[in-house]
Amino acid sequence: MCVGDNRGVVSDRQADEDRSRADASRIAGGDVRVVVAALAGVAAAWAAAGSIGLLAHALERVLTLGLLAAAVVVLPFPPKWTRAFFVRLAAVVIAAVLMVAASQPVANISAVALVLAFLASLFSGRDRSVLLSASVGVAVLALYRLAYTTVPLVWMAADRLGHGLGRLVGLLSSRPLNIGATFAGLDYLVVMLALWVAWTVMTGGPRARRAAYGLIGIAAGHFGYLVALSYVPDLLTAVPRPAAPDSWSWAGFFHKAVPWNVPALACAIHLLIGAALFRWSTWMPVGWAVPTIQPPFPRGIGEHSPPYVLMPRLKSAIRNLVTPGLDRGPPSAIVSSLLVLAALLLPAATSLYPVSPDLHGRKIVFYEKGFLNWLKPTHGSYGRLGSGMYGMLPVYLESLGARSVISKDLSEEDLRGADALALIFPDQPWAEGQLDRIWSFVRRGGSLLVLGEHTTRDRDGSSRFNDVLGPTNMRVAFDCATFAVGGWLQSYEAMIHPTTVGIPDDRNQLGIVIGASLQAGWRTRPVAVGRWGWSDLGDEGSSRAMIGNERYDPGEKLGDLLLAAEQPMGRGKVVAFGDTSSLTNGINVSSHVFTSRLFAYLASGSTRAHALWRQFLGLLLGAVILGLLVRWPNERTIVLLTLGLAGSLIVTSAATSHAWESFPDGRLKYPNNLAYIDASHLEASSGESWRGDGVGGLVLTLMRNGYLTLSLPQVNAARLERAGLFITIAPHRSFSSSERAAIRDFVNRGGTFILTVGCDEAGPSRSLLSDFGFRIGSDGLNARESVPMGHFKSPYLQSEDRRVFVRFHAAWPVLCTEADAQVIAYGRDNLPVIVLRRLGAGKVVVIGDTRFATNDNLEREDGEPFEGLRENADFWRWFLTVLRDQPQWVPPALQGEKATEESVPAGESKQEGTP
Repeated sequence: MCVGDNRGVVSDRQADEDRSRADASRIAGGDVRVVVAALAGVAAAWAAAGSIGLLAHALERVLTLGLLAAAVVVLPFPPKWTRAFFVRLAAVVIAAVLMVAASQPVANISAVALVLAFLASLFSGRDRSVLLSASVGVAVLALYRLAYTTVPLVWMAADRLGHGLGRLVGLLSSRPLNIGATFAGLDYLVVMLALWVAWTVMTGGPRARRAAYGLIGIAAGHFGYLVALSYVPDLLTAVPRPAAPDSWSWAGFFHKAVPWNVPALACAIHLLIGAALFRWSTWMPVGWAVPTIQPPFPRGIGEHSPPYVLMPRLKSAIRNLVTPGLDRGPPSAIVSSLLVLAALLLPAATSLYPVSPDLHGRKIVFYEKGFLNWLKPTHGSYGRLGSGMYGMLPVYLESLGARSVISKDLSEEDLRGADALALIFPDQPWAEGQLDRIWSFVRRGGSLLVLGEHTTRDRDGSSRFNDVLGPTNMRVAFDCATFAVGGWLQSYEAMIHPTTVGIPDDRNQLGIVIGASLQAGWRTRPVAVGRWGWSDLGDEGSSRAMIGNERYDPGEKLGDLLLAAEQPMGRGKVVAFGDTSSLTNGINVSSHVFTSRLFAYLASGSTRAHALWRQFLGLLLGAVILGLLVRWPNERTIVLLTLGLAGSLIVTSAATSHAWESFPDGRLKYPNNLAYIDASHLEASSGESWRGDGVGGLVLTLMRNGYLTLSLPQVNAARLERAGLFITIAPHRSFSSSERAAIRDFVNRGGTFILTVGCDEAGPSRSLLSDFGFRIGSDGLNARESVPMGHFKSPYLQSEDRRVFVRFHAAWPVLCTEADAQVIAYGRDNLPVIVLRRLGAGKVVVIGDTRFATNDNLEREDGEPFEGLRENADFWRWFLTVLRDQPQWVPPALQGEKATEESVPAGESKQEGTP
């Protein structure tokens, strides 16, 4: 009987153990769909952060949304959709889409954490643990990326850490590897270490051994990626470049993808490691092994009890306080309020600069000497080399209200009362006392702008711009900071600075081209960072201005190049660039939004971005947020954190960007000398100035005729009311009702609006044309009249025995329903092709030719004339005097004769092929 009873007890115990092992096996395996969803979310976060390689921003956002959609779709949803569930789902989807659409990567990453937290709330047990740990890892990545782009100390530390990892791997692989945070894969390590901590705490024992194994696995996987990265120069050498780079080939694809998308290898490796952590671990469901907090001095034990009694209780209390778990419940109202407050304050403390600077009355001094000239575009000098270098800079600053002084020797008199001093590529030995005067000027509160250049130094290794940077720990390197995509298009790091925040990089709006990188110490604060490029070391034996071999070689820094930086000095500040391009006549046309902020920042001597108190406050707030996240790692914590962080960053960035806008004002001159060329409606013209369909020739044509020519980043009343001329070339995006109202008001107040568009591209312009009574080509005309006219020349002025012609690239007829319309030029069959209408105090001109004002019909890059003539340059010179109601300039062919405006039948226009 006793034996039988003992056997029954053993059998029951064995059955309980079998059930426990079965439950553990089920929990360890879990639903594979949950693992896939968690991995898709982590991959989406890395895509949102730009960690997987060089991709267009639009593609990064599409990839992020696609991976999030995959994470949602792959999971089993509740069998019954309640109204509450549907409302929550709709709110999360709307918030996530808006956050991914934001221009701030931190907001994009926060959207991923938000979606993962929502998905975790739909599950329980092991599945909830997996999704929630992934959400925590992504939230930590968002926090890190915010600190990385807003706290210079964090950026410098990450850059040093990346350099150290590269150097260590280089020693082990015998191949020098010089990298920053991006190619070092710190974004991957941040997420994986956060996941490792969660995995260690939220899975069963023995923890110490598993923690060691997990950490070794992460380190080994990352080491493998870095070793592969160190072999990239060998791979690039082994795969020959294609003979025809413009045609597609596997070799060409390889050279475009490597090394810029090699970080995708790290993504794949860490996703495999994450899959192992998620899938083959015994995750604790809710309620498993989560200790409850007990008072340190239970009943019967006081503070005077022996240490052997107190210490275990104290250790248990501390462990319970700091050990994260999934079943602590939601944070209290006080904790939630503290979390929201910290999340809102962190972006405000590190990136909010609400005080609007003012350049009016400010004095900016430029050193006359250097590798430069102060020429402007002039009649008789054509092509790219006829643009001059910095002659338009004083005109530009004058439109912002500032006063420019070009100093020959930087005398005390010239520097007296100055707000900022700019040195552009100084290349001559400094005279006695000059450096002391410069440094004294800065220490008293002035701002110094130093623009260096690539591969420049003397035989002793010195350079004039590094001489003046002596008191700082910034130096211009002897290299070429070379971009992966021309003009650093979509290749900058999104650093938060009052001069750059809110400025896109799809058209190189910072204006930095091939210059040098900067070497900097801990006191340096980044202004512009080239994320996707490399440092091509200079070669003193090169005959091409000591430029290197234009190949990525071992030991050259890959990624995260410091292109512009600043450092406090006394009561002032020093801002250094490794390139001079942003301020040149031709490039400032499109970089003026940035350069206007730059000069405003320089002139406001008391303003310093990223002051130390801001950095330390940001680090403190970040530590508070991280502590709360570790203490209460649940859905509510992550939702509050992500919404607060992303919302605050979007608002503070917009507020800073708005406050730091400076608008050039052509009304300070008479007649108004500010001309805008539209760059906000997907125009048919190229964004590259000297392509055939570019507008480099139009820009120089306007400058030769006294205009300050700039691109228009956004059509609004604030900019147009200060301008005298606005030109748009075949926009492919329609004008909104508010934009059309701003243009109508601009014309009525005295501005001149010119639209060049052919019938085949007139659709998006139809509403705007209708506002002024115009139609193009077949829009309302009969079939015969809608036939394109092609290339021809048409007379617009004549004397008794001579005519001057204007050439068209591919014209269409233009009709105006108003009786006050004036035909400037006709085409075939007496159909107008250029029509002018006076409206209010201004004028509207419509030219039925999309490429009438582009380079291939106006001005070539090499400056060579068209068929030996400069007919269209002469036409614009004459026509602009008409539009400004000035005495008409007469082309050389009619000078000395009495010229009259021509209105000839189209049959007398000069068609292609006629003499």
